[in-house]
Amino acid sequence: MKKWLAGLGLALGIALSVQGVALAAEAGTSIAEFGPSSLIKSDGSYWIWGVNQSVPTPLVGLGKIKADLGSGIVQKTDGSFWLFSRNTRTMALEIRQVEGLSHPVKIFKGTSYEAVAVDADGSVYRAAKDGNGYADLTSFSPVSGIGQVTDADGYYEQTRRESKWHYTFLKSDGTVWRANKDLSSFEQMPNLSGVTGIEGSTALKQDGTVWTWPTEFDSDLLPVSPPTAVAIPGLADIRSIEIGWMTNLAIDSQSRLWFWGSTVTGFSDGTTLHKQDKPVLLTGISDVKEACITERSLIALTLSGKLYAASIDREAMPANAEFTLLDTGVKTIRNGGRHLIMQKTDGSLWGWGVNKNADQGTGDYEFMHREPVEMQKPISVTLNGEAVAMNSGGVITKDGQNFVPLRSVFEKLGAVVAYKETSGQKMVTITRQDGDKNTVIQVSAKTGATSVNGAEVKLANSPFNVSGTVYLPLRFISEKLGATVEWLPGEERIAITMK
Repeated sequence: MKKWLAGLGLALGIALSVQGVALAAEAGTSIAEFGPSSLIKSDGSYWIWGVNQSVPTPLVGLGKIKADLGSGIVQKTDGSFWLFSRNTRTMALEIRQVEGLSHPVKIFKGTSYEAVAVDADGSVYRAAKDGNGYADLTSFSPVSGIGQVTDADGYYEQTRRESKWHYTFLKSDGTVWRANKDLSSFEQMPNLSGVTGIEGSTALKQDGTVWTWPTEFDSDLLPVSPPTAVAIPGLADIRSIEIGWMTNLAIDSQSRLWFWGSTVTGFSDGTTLHKQDKPVLLTGISDVKEACITERSLIALTLSGKLYAASIDREAMPANAEFTLLDTGVKTIRNGGRHLIMQKTDGSLWGWGVNKNADQGTGDYEFMHREPVEMQKPISVTLNGEAVAMNSGGVITKDGQNFVPLRSVFEKLGAVVAYKETSGQKMVTITRQDGDKNTVIQVSAKTGATSVNGAEVKLANSPFNVSGTVYLPLRFISEKLGATVEWLPGEERIAITMK
Protein backbone atom coordinates (compact mmCIF):
# COMPACT_ATOMS: atom_id res chain seq x y z
CA MET A 1 0.00 0.00 0.00
CA LYS A 2 2.80 2.42 -0.81
CA LYS A 3 2.13 5.75 -2.42
CA TRP A 4 5.06 6.75 -4.64
CA LEU A 5 5.95 10.32 -5.51
CA ALA A 6 7.49 9.40 -8.84
CA GLY A 7 4.15 9.50 -10.68
CA LEU A 8 3.31 5.82 -11.05
CA GLY A 9 -0.32 6.83 -10.32
CA LEU A 10 -2.61 5.51 -13.02
CA ALA A 11 -0.37 2.60 -13.98
CA LEU A 12 -1.26 0.63 -10.82
CA GLY A 13 -2.53 -2.85 -11.68
CA ILE A 14 -2.36 -3.68 -15.37
CA ALA A 15 0.99 -2.06 -16.12
CA LEU A 16 2.54 -3.75 -13.10
CA SER A 17 1.58 -7.20 -14.30
CA VAL A 18 2.48 -6.62 -17.94
CA GLN A 19 5.85 -5.23 -16.91
CA GLY A 20 6.22 -8.21 -14.58
CA VAL A 21 5.95 -10.62 -17.54
CA ALA A 22 8.82 -8.85 -19.29
CA LEU A 23 10.93 -8.79 -16.14
CA ALA A 24 10.27 -12.48 -15.59
CA ALA A 25 11.60 -13.30 -19.04
CA GLU A 26 14.71 -11.22 -18.45
CA ALA A 27 15.39 -12.72 -15.03
CA GLY A 28 14.82 -16.31 -16.16
CA THR A 29 12.04 -16.91 -13.63
CA SER A 30 8.58 -18.25 -14.38
CA ILE A 31 6.94 -15.76 -12.00
CA ALA A 32 5.69 -12.63 -13.72
CA GLU A 33 4.03 -10.97 -10.71
CA PHE A 34 3.14 -12.00 -7.19
CA GLY A 35 1.30 -10.84 -4.10
CA PRO A 36 0.99 -12.07 -0.52
CA SER A 37 -1.35 -14.94 -1.52
CA SER A 38 -1.24 -15.29 -5.31
CA LEU A 39 1.00 -15.13 -8.36
CA ILE A 40 0.87 -14.95 -12.13
CA LYS A 41 3.32 -17.03 -14.14
CA SER A 42 4.77 -15.84 -17.44
CA ASP A 43 2.53 -18.35 -19.25
CA GLY A 44 -0.53 -16.47 -17.91
CA SER A 45 -1.58 -19.10 -15.37
CA TYR A 46 -2.92 -17.86 -12.04
CA TRP A 47 -1.96 -19.49 -8.73
CA ILE A 48 -3.18 -19.10 -5.15
CA TRP A 49 -2.25 -20.46 -1.74
CA GLY A 50 -3.60 -20.36 1.81
CA VAL A 51 -6.54 -21.94 3.70
CA ASN A 52 -6.88 -25.43 2.13
CA GLN A 53 -4.17 -24.82 -0.49
CA SER A 54 -0.92 -25.23 1.45
CA VAL A 55 1.22 -24.61 -1.66
CA PRO A 56 0.75 -22.59 -4.88
CA THR A 57 -2.17 -24.19 -6.72
CA PRO A 58 -3.28 -23.25 -10.27
CA LEU A 59 -6.84 -22.09 -10.93
CA VAL A 60 -7.48 -24.41 -13.87
CA GLY A 61 -10.24 -23.25 -16.20
CA LEU A 62 -9.65 -19.57 -15.58
CA GLY A 63 -7.50 -19.16 -18.71
CA LYS A 64 -4.56 -16.82 -19.20
CA ILE A 65 -4.38 -13.88 -16.81
CA LYS A 66 -3.05 -10.45 -17.74
CA ALA A 67 -3.37 -8.60 -14.43
CA ASP A 68 -4.38 -9.02 -10.80
CA LEU A 69 -6.46 -6.02 -9.69
CA GLY A 70 -6.84 -7.14 -6.09
CA SER A 71 -9.89 -8.14 -4.02
CA GLY A 72 -10.02 -11.40 -5.99
CA ILE A 73 -10.58 -9.74 -9.38
CA VAL A 74 -8.31 -10.63 -12.29
CA GLN A 75 -8.23 -9.61 -15.94
CA LYS A 76 -7.81 -12.27 -18.61
CA THR A 77 -5.80 -11.71 -21.78
CA ASP A 78 -9.10 -11.55 -23.70
CA GLY A 79 -9.98 -8.40 -21.71
CA SER A 80 -12.70 -9.95 -19.53
CA PHE A 81 -12.73 -9.67 -15.74
CA TRP A 82 -13.33 -12.50 -13.30
CA LEU A 83 -13.80 -12.84 -9.55
CA PHE A 84 -12.58 -15.84 -7.59
CA SER A 85 -13.74 -16.34 -4.03
CA ARG A 86 -14.26 -19.07 -1.46
CA ASN A 87 -17.66 -20.43 -0.55
CA THR A 88 -17.98 -19.49 3.12
CA ARG A 89 -19.67 -22.81 3.92
CA THR A 90 -17.65 -25.34 1.91
CA MET A 91 -14.46 -23.26 1.38
CA ALA A 92 -14.55 -24.41 -2.26
CA LEU A 93 -13.23 -21.95 -4.86
CA GLU A 94 -15.82 -20.26 -7.05
CA ILE A 95 -15.10 -18.31 -10.25
CA ARG A 96 -17.62 -15.81 -11.66
CA GLN A 97 -17.42 -13.22 -14.43
CA VAL A 98 -17.43 -9.53 -13.47
CA GLU A 99 -19.80 -7.25 -15.37
CA GLY A 100 -19.76 -3.47 -15.81
CA LEU A 101 -16.00 -2.75 -15.95
CA SER A 102 -14.02 -1.73 -19.01
CA HIS A 103 -10.47 -0.62 -18.11
CA PRO A 104 -10.16 -0.56 -14.30
CA VAL A 105 -6.79 0.29 -12.80
CA LYS A 106 -7.79 -0.19 -9.17
CA ILE A 107 -10.40 -2.06 -7.17
CA PHE A 108 -10.84 -0.66 -3.66
CA LYS A 109 -12.87 -2.66 -1.18
CA GLY A 110 -13.16 -0.40 1.84
CA THR A 111 -15.45 -2.63 3.92
CA SER A 112 -17.41 -5.85 3.45
CA TYR A 113 -20.31 -3.66 2.34
CA GLU A 114 -18.57 -1.09 0.11
CA ALA A 115 -16.34 -1.30 -2.95
CA VAL A 116 -15.48 0.93 -5.91
CA ALA A 117 -13.39 0.68 -9.06
CA VAL A 118 -11.34 3.42 -10.72
CA ASP A 119 -11.22 3.30 -14.52
CA ALA A 120 -8.30 4.34 -16.71
CA ASP A 121 -10.36 7.26 -18.05
CA GLY A 122 -10.84 8.62 -14.51
CA SER A 123 -14.43 7.49 -14.01
CA VAL A 124 -15.61 5.67 -10.88
CA TYR A 125 -17.75 2.54 -10.65
CA ARG A 126 -19.56 1.18 -7.61
CA ALA A 127 -20.11 -2.48 -6.72
CA ALA A 128 -23.70 -3.69 -6.41
CA LYS A 129 -25.11 -5.26 -3.23
CA ASP A 130 -25.96 -8.91 -2.78
CA GLY A 131 -29.03 -10.20 -0.94
CA ASN A 132 -27.36 -9.67 2.45
CA GLY A 133 -26.21 -6.13 1.74
CA TYR A 134 -22.56 -7.06 1.12
CA ALA A 135 -20.55 -5.70 -1.81
CA ASP A 136 -21.12 -7.85 -4.91
CA LEU A 137 -17.87 -7.66 -6.85
CA THR A 138 -19.37 -9.34 -9.90
CA SER A 139 -21.46 -6.30 -10.85
CA PHE A 140 -20.40 -2.64 -11.13
CA SER A 141 -22.27 0.45 -12.28
CA PRO A 142 -20.98 3.98 -13.06
CA VAL A 143 -21.01 6.72 -10.41
CA SER A 144 -22.07 10.19 -11.48
CA GLY A 145 -20.83 13.45 -10.01
CA ILE A 146 -17.08 12.79 -10.07
CA GLY A 147 -14.41 12.19 -12.70
CA GLN A 148 -10.70 12.52 -13.50
CA VAL A 149 -9.97 10.17 -10.58
CA THR A 150 -6.60 8.42 -10.34
CA ASP A 151 -6.92 6.73 -6.94
CA ALA A 152 -9.53 5.80 -4.33
CA ASP A 153 -9.35 5.03 -0.64
CA GLY A 154 -11.43 5.62 2.47
CA TYR A 155 -11.67 5.96 6.23
CA TYR A 156 -14.07 5.92 9.17
CA GLU A 157 -15.03 8.97 11.22
CA GLN A 158 -15.90 8.15 14.83
CA THR A 159 -17.46 9.84 17.83
CA ARG A 160 -18.53 8.41 21.18
CA ARG A 161 -21.84 7.30 19.71
CA GLU A 162 -21.49 6.78 15.99
CA SER A 163 -19.13 6.01 13.11
CA LYS A 164 -19.41 6.83 9.44
CA TRP A 165 -17.60 5.54 6.37
CA HIS A 166 -16.19 8.02 3.82
CA TYR A 167 -14.63 7.37 0.44
CA THR A 168 -11.73 9.58 -0.65
CA PHE A 169 -10.79 10.19 -4.29
CA LEU A 170 -7.58 11.64 -5.69
CA LYS A 171 -8.06 13.57 -8.93
CA SER A 172 -5.50 14.08 -11.69
CA ASP A 173 -5.24 17.78 -10.74
CA GLY A 174 -3.90 16.79 -7.29
CA THR A 175 -7.05 17.62 -5.31
CA VAL A 176 -8.74 15.20 -2.89
CA TRP A 177 -12.49 14.75 -2.64
CA ARG A 178 -14.64 12.74 -0.25
CA ALA A 179 -18.07 11.14 -0.35
CA ASN A 180 -20.25 9.16 2.02
CA LYS A 181 -20.84 5.46 1.43
CA ASP A 182 -23.85 6.22 -0.78
CA LEU A 183 -21.65 8.19 -3.21
CA SER A 184 -24.52 10.64 -3.60
CA SER A 185 -22.50 13.86 -3.14
CA PHE A 186 -18.86 14.92 -3.25
CA GLU A 187 -16.94 17.64 -1.43
CA GLN A 188 -13.36 18.82 -1.75
CA MET A 189 -11.05 18.25 1.22
CA PRO A 190 -9.49 21.50 2.55
CA ASN A 191 -5.73 22.10 2.28
CA LEU A 192 -5.19 19.16 -0.07
CA SER A 193 -3.73 20.20 -3.41
CA GLY A 194 -0.67 18.94 -5.25
CA VAL A 195 -1.35 15.48 -3.79
CA THR A 196 0.24 12.42 -5.41
CA GLY A 197 -1.08 9.68 -3.15
CA ILE A 198 -3.80 9.03 -0.58
CA GLU A 199 -4.06 6.29 2.00
CA GLY A 200 -6.65 6.24 4.78
CA SER A 201 -6.67 9.71 6.33
CA THR A 202 -3.19 10.57 5.06
CA ALA A 203 -1.97 12.24 1.87
CA LEU A 204 1.46 12.60 0.27
CA LYS A 205 2.10 15.81 -1.67
CA GLN A 206 4.34 16.49 -4.64
CA ASP A 207 6.63 18.63 -2.49
CA GLY A 208 7.37 15.66 -0.21
CA THR A 209 5.23 16.76 2.75
CA VAL A 210 2.75 14.41 4.43
CA TRP A 211 -0.69 15.62 5.49
CA THR A 212 -3.36 14.10 7.72
CA TRP A 213 -6.79 14.98 9.10
CA PRO A 214 -8.69 13.95 12.24
CA THR A 215 -10.97 10.90 12.21
CA GLU A 216 -11.93 10.66 15.91
CA PHE A 217 -13.95 13.33 17.68
CA ASP A 218 -14.68 13.80 21.39
CA SER A 219 -18.36 14.53 20.83
CA ASP A 220 -21.67 12.81 20.29
CA LEU A 221 -22.21 13.99 16.72
CA LEU A 222 -19.96 13.89 13.69
CA PRO A 223 -18.93 17.19 12.04
CA VAL A 224 -20.95 18.17 8.98
CA SER A 225 -18.07 19.63 6.96
CA PRO A 226 -14.94 17.74 5.94
CA PRO A 227 -12.07 18.08 8.43
CA THR A 228 -9.08 20.24 7.53
CA ALA A 229 -5.82 18.45 6.72
CA VAL A 230 -2.57 19.64 8.35
CA ALA A 231 1.04 18.82 7.56
CA ILE A 232 2.78 16.33 9.86
CA PRO A 233 5.69 18.24 11.45
CA GLY A 234 9.14 16.85 10.80
CA LEU A 235 8.33 14.97 7.60
CA ALA A 236 9.85 16.57 4.49
CA ASP A 237 11.20 15.39 1.17
CA ILE A 238 9.26 12.12 1.54
CA ARG A 239 9.03 9.85 -1.51
CA SER A 240 6.78 7.06 -0.19
CA ILE A 241 4.47 6.35 2.74
CA GLU A 242 3.09 3.15 4.25
CA ILE A 243 0.00 3.80 6.35
CA GLY A 244 -1.20 1.00 8.61
CA TRP A 245 -4.02 0.49 11.07
CA MET A 246 -1.87 1.78 13.94
CA THR A 247 1.68 2.22 12.63
CA ASN A 248 2.95 4.47 9.83
CA LEU A 249 6.21 4.61 7.89
CA ALA A 250 7.81 6.97 5.40
CA ILE A 251 10.93 6.81 3.22
CA ASP A 252 12.58 10.09 2.27
CA SER A 253 14.71 10.98 -0.77
CA GLN A 254 17.85 9.99 1.15
CA SER A 255 16.39 6.48 1.62
CA ARG A 256 16.01 7.06 5.36
CA LEU A 257 13.15 5.47 7.29
CA TRP A 258 10.71 7.39 9.51
CA PHE A 259 8.23 6.01 12.05
CA TRP A 260 5.12 7.46 13.70
CA GLY A 261 1.86 6.11 15.03
CA SER A 262 1.69 3.37 17.66
CA THR A 263 3.70 0.55 19.11
CA VAL A 264 1.88 -2.28 20.87
CA THR A 265 2.28 -4.40 24.00
CA GLY A 266 0.23 -7.21 25.51
CA PHE A 267 -1.99 -9.77 23.83
CA SER A 268 -5.68 -10.49 23.29
CA ASP A 269 -7.86 -8.41 25.65
CA GLY A 270 -4.73 -7.00 27.29
CA THR A 271 -3.40 -5.30 24.17
CA THR A 272 -2.27 -1.71 24.68
CA LEU A 273 -1.40 0.81 21.97
CA HIS A 274 1.28 3.41 22.74
CA LYS A 275 0.83 6.40 20.45
CA GLN A 276 3.73 8.46 19.08
CA ASP A 277 2.45 11.35 17.00
CA LYS A 278 5.88 12.87 16.42
CA PRO A 279 7.81 11.14 13.58
CA VAL A 280 11.06 9.43 14.58
CA LEU A 281 14.02 9.06 12.22
CA LEU A 282 15.26 5.48 12.66
CA THR A 283 19.05 5.62 12.68
CA GLY A 284 19.60 1.84 12.86
CA ILE A 285 18.81 1.38 9.17
CA SER A 286 19.83 3.20 5.98
CA ASP A 287 19.51 2.95 2.19
CA VAL A 288 15.91 1.77 2.54
CA LYS A 289 14.13 0.71 -0.65
CA GLU A 290 10.84 -0.67 0.76
CA ALA A 291 9.30 -0.90 4.22
CA CYS A 292 6.16 -2.25 5.88
CA ILE A 293 4.70 -3.43 9.19
CA THR A 294 4.15 -7.20 9.33
CA GLU A 295 2.42 -8.46 12.49
CA ARG A 296 4.54 -6.79 15.23
CA SER A 297 7.68 -6.24 13.19
CA LEU A 298 8.89 -3.29 11.16
CA ILE A 299 10.35 -4.73 7.94
CA ALA A 300 12.89 -2.83 5.84
CA LEU A 301 14.48 -3.87 2.52
CA THR A 302 17.65 -2.02 1.59
CA LEU A 303 18.89 -1.05 -1.84
CA SER A 304 21.57 -3.76 -1.55
CA GLY A 305 18.95 -6.50 -1.10
CA LYS A 306 19.25 -7.00 2.65
CA LEU A 307 16.04 -7.58 4.60
CA TYR A 308 15.84 -6.41 8.21
CA ALA A 309 13.27 -6.52 11.01
CA ALA A 310 12.77 -4.41 14.16
CA SER A 311 10.15 -5.10 16.81
CA ILE A 312 7.25 -2.70 17.50
CA ASP A 313 6.29 -4.81 20.53
CA ARG A 314 7.44 -2.12 22.96
CA GLU A 315 6.13 0.94 24.75
CA ALA A 316 8.00 3.38 22.48
CA MET A 317 10.00 3.21 19.26
CA PRO A 318 13.47 4.66 19.93
CA ALA A 319 15.45 6.36 17.20
CA ASN A 320 18.25 3.81 17.63
CA ALA A 321 15.97 0.74 17.48
CA GLU A 322 17.93 -2.40 16.61
CA PHE A 323 17.33 -4.04 13.21
CA THR A 324 18.02 -7.77 12.82
CA LEU A 325 19.13 -9.18 9.47
CA LEU A 326 16.56 -11.67 8.12
CA ASP A 327 17.97 -12.44 4.68
CA THR A 328 20.11 -11.23 1.78
CA GLY A 329 19.69 -11.26 -1.99
CA VAL A 330 16.08 -10.04 -1.75
CA LYS A 331 14.65 -8.24 -4.77
CA THR A 332 11.24 -7.09 -3.52
CA ILE A 333 8.60 -7.81 -0.85
CA ARG A 334 4.81 -8.12 -0.59
CA ASN A 335 3.15 -7.54 2.77
CA GLY A 336 0.26 -9.76 3.86
CA GLY A 337 -0.33 -8.02 7.19
CA ARG A 338 0.70 -10.97 9.35
CA HIS A 339 3.12 -12.57 6.89
CA LEU A 340 5.56 -11.50 4.22
CA ILE A 341 6.35 -12.93 0.79
CA MET A 342 9.72 -11.95 -0.68
CA GLN A 343 11.29 -12.61 -4.06
CA LYS A 344 15.01 -13.19 -4.24
CA THR A 345 17.28 -12.18 -7.11
CA ASP A 346 17.18 -15.77 -8.45
CA GLY A 347 13.39 -15.45 -8.84
CA SER A 348 12.44 -17.79 -5.99
CA LEU A 349 9.72 -16.82 -3.48
CA TRP A 350 10.18 -17.08 0.28
CA GLY A 351 7.83 -16.58 3.21
CA TRP A 352 8.26 -15.18 6.71
CA GLY A 353 6.00 -14.49 9.69
CA VAL A 354 2.64 -15.95 10.73
CA ASN A 355 1.70 -19.06 8.73
CA LYS A 356 -1.46 -20.13 10.56
CA ASN A 357 -3.49 -20.77 7.38
CA ALA A 358 -0.63 -21.88 5.10
CA ASP A 359 -0.24 -18.19 4.27
CA GLN A 360 3.29 -18.66 2.92
CA GLY A 361 2.71 -21.54 0.49
CA THR A 362 5.43 -23.66 2.07
CA GLY A 363 3.37 -26.85 2.38
CA ASP A 364 2.82 -26.70 6.14
CA TYR A 365 0.59 -25.12 8.76
CA GLU A 366 3.24 -24.15 11.31
CA PHE A 367 1.84 -21.11 13.12
CA MET A 368 5.01 -19.04 12.71
CA HIS A 369 8.13 -19.11 10.56
CA ARG A 370 10.69 -17.02 12.41
CA GLU A 371 13.28 -17.57 9.67
CA PRO A 372 12.58 -17.14 5.93
CA VAL A 373 11.31 -20.38 4.36
CA GLU A 374 11.28 -21.09 0.62
CA MET A 375 7.85 -21.39 -0.91
CA GLN A 376 7.01 -24.51 -2.88
CA LYS A 377 7.50 -23.95 -6.61
CA PRO A 378 4.35 -23.55 -8.75
CA ILE A 379 4.40 -26.92 -10.54
CA SER A 380 1.54 -27.82 -12.85
CA VAL A 381 0.29 -31.28 -13.83
CA THR A 382 -1.18 -32.22 -17.20
CA LEU A 383 -2.87 -35.45 -18.26
CA ASN A 384 -2.70 -36.16 -21.98
CA GLY A 385 -1.98 -32.47 -22.51
CA GLU A 386 -4.90 -31.16 -20.43
CA ALA A 387 -4.28 -29.23 -17.19
CA VAL A 388 -5.32 -31.12 -14.05
CA ALA A 389 -7.27 -29.17 -11.40
CA MET A 390 -6.04 -29.83 -7.86
CA ASN A 391 -8.63 -28.23 -5.61
CA SER A 392 -7.28 -29.67 -2.37
CA GLY A 393 -3.71 -28.44 -2.91
CA GLY A 394 -0.85 -28.33 -5.38
CA VAL A 395 2.37 -30.26 -5.89
CA ILE A 396 4.73 -30.57 -2.93
CA THR A 397 8.37 -31.39 -3.70
CA LYS A 398 10.21 -33.30 -0.98
CA ASP A 399 13.82 -34.43 -1.35
CA GLY A 400 13.56 -34.10 -5.13
CA GLN A 401 10.32 -36.14 -5.37
CA ASN A 402 6.93 -34.72 -6.31
CA PHE A 403 3.84 -35.53 -4.22
CA VAL A 404 0.20 -34.72 -4.96
CA PRO A 405 -3.03 -34.82 -2.91
CA LEU A 406 -4.68 -38.24 -2.85
CA ARG A 407 -7.68 -37.55 -5.10
CA SER A 408 -6.16 -34.90 -7.37
CA VAL A 409 -4.77 -37.11 -10.16
CA PHE A 410 -5.27 -40.83 -9.62
CA GLU A 411 -9.05 -40.89 -10.11
CA LYS A 412 -8.47 -39.14 -13.43
CA LEU A 413 -6.24 -42.10 -14.40
CA GLY A 414 -9.24 -44.40 -14.11
CA ALA A 415 -8.48 -45.60 -10.59
CA VAL A 416 -10.90 -46.02 -7.71
CA VAL A 417 -9.63 -44.41 -4.51
CA ALA A 418 -10.84 -45.67 -1.14
CA TYR A 419 -9.86 -44.43 2.30
CA LYS A 420 -10.84 -46.10 5.53
CA GLU A 421 -9.72 -46.35 9.11
CA THR A 422 -9.70 -49.61 11.05
CA SER A 423 -7.99 -50.44 14.33
CA GLY A 424 -6.11 -47.17 14.33
CA GLN A 425 -4.76 -47.76 10.83
CA LYS A 426 -5.64 -45.28 8.10
CA MET A 427 -5.34 -47.14 4.81
CA VAL A 428 -5.55 -45.75 1.29
CA THR A 429 -6.43 -48.22 -1.45
CA ILE A 430 -6.03 -47.31 -5.13
CA THR A 431 -7.45 -49.83 -7.59
CA ARG A 432 -7.39 -49.81 -11.39
CA GLN A 433 -8.78 -52.44 -13.71
CA ASP A 434 -7.23 -52.52 -17.20
CA GLY A 435 -8.64 -55.45 -19.13
CA ASP A 436 -7.48 -58.60 -17.35
CA LYS A 437 -4.93 -56.67 -15.32
CA ASN A 438 -5.96 -55.49 -11.87
CA THR A 439 -3.63 -53.19 -9.92
CA VAL A 440 -4.16 -52.63 -6.22
CA ILE A 441 -1.95 -50.15 -4.37
CA GLN A 442 -2.28 -49.82 -0.61
CA VAL A 443 -0.67 -47.07 1.45
CA SER A 444 -0.76 -46.54 5.20
CA ALA A 445 -1.47 -42.86 5.74
CA LYS A 446 0.04 -43.20 9.20
CA THR A 447 3.32 -45.05 8.54
CA GLY A 448 3.74 -44.71 4.76
CA ALA A 449 4.05 -48.48 4.35
CA THR A 450 3.15 -49.31 0.73
CA SER A 451 2.27 -52.46 -1.16
CA VAL A 452 1.44 -53.23 -4.80
CA ASN A 453 -0.78 -56.27 -5.38
CA GLY A 454 0.14 -57.48 -1.91
CA ALA A 455 3.92 -57.15 -2.32
CA GLU A 456 5.61 -54.66 0.00
CA VAL A 457 7.41 -51.80 -1.77
CA LYS A 458 10.12 -49.61 -0.26
CA LEU A 459 9.62 -45.97 -1.27
CA ALA A 460 12.45 -43.42 -1.38
CA ASN A 461 10.22 -40.94 0.44
CA SER A 462 7.17 -41.99 2.44
CA PRO A 463 3.71 -40.50 1.83
CA PHE A 464 2.72 -37.84 4.33
CA ASN A 465 -0.22 -35.90 5.67
CA VAL A 466 -0.74 -32.13 5.53
CA SER A 467 -3.64 -30.91 7.66
CA GLY A 468 -5.74 -33.98 6.89
CA THR A 469 -4.79 -34.25 3.20
CA VAL A 470 -2.77 -37.34 2.26
CA TYR A 471 0.05 -36.72 -0.23
CA LEU A 472 1.29 -39.61 -2.39
CA PRO A 473 4.33 -39.87 -4.72
CA LEU A 474 3.02 -38.86 -8.15
CA ARG A 475 5.44 -40.72 -10.42
CA PHE A 476 5.40 -44.01 -8.52
CA ILE A 477 1.61 -44.29 -8.26
CA SER A 478 0.98 -43.05 -11.81
CA GLU A 479 3.46 -45.46 -13.38
CA LYS A 480 2.10 -48.40 -11.38
CA LEU A 481 -1.33 -47.53 -12.77
CA GLY A 482 0.09 -47.75 -16.31
CA ALA A 483 0.83 -44.09 -17.07
CA THR A 484 3.98 -42.47 -18.44
CA VAL A 485 5.31 -39.56 -16.38
CA GLU A 486 7.70 -36.89 -17.70
CA TRP A 487 9.19 -33.96 -15.79
CA LEU A 488 9.62 -30.81 -17.91
CA PRO A 489 11.78 -28.48 -15.79
CA GLY A 490 11.73 -25.62 -18.29
CA GLU A 491 7.95 -25.43 -17.96
CA GLU A 492 7.77 -26.48 -14.30
CA ARG A 493 5.28 -29.09 -15.47
CA ILE A 494 4.70 -32.77 -14.88
CA ALA A 495 3.28 -34.36 -18.04
CA ILE A 496 1.32 -37.59 -17.55
CA THR A 497 0.33 -39.68 -20.54
CA MET A 498 -2.29 -42.41 -20.25
CA LYS A 499 -3.59 -44.46 -23.16
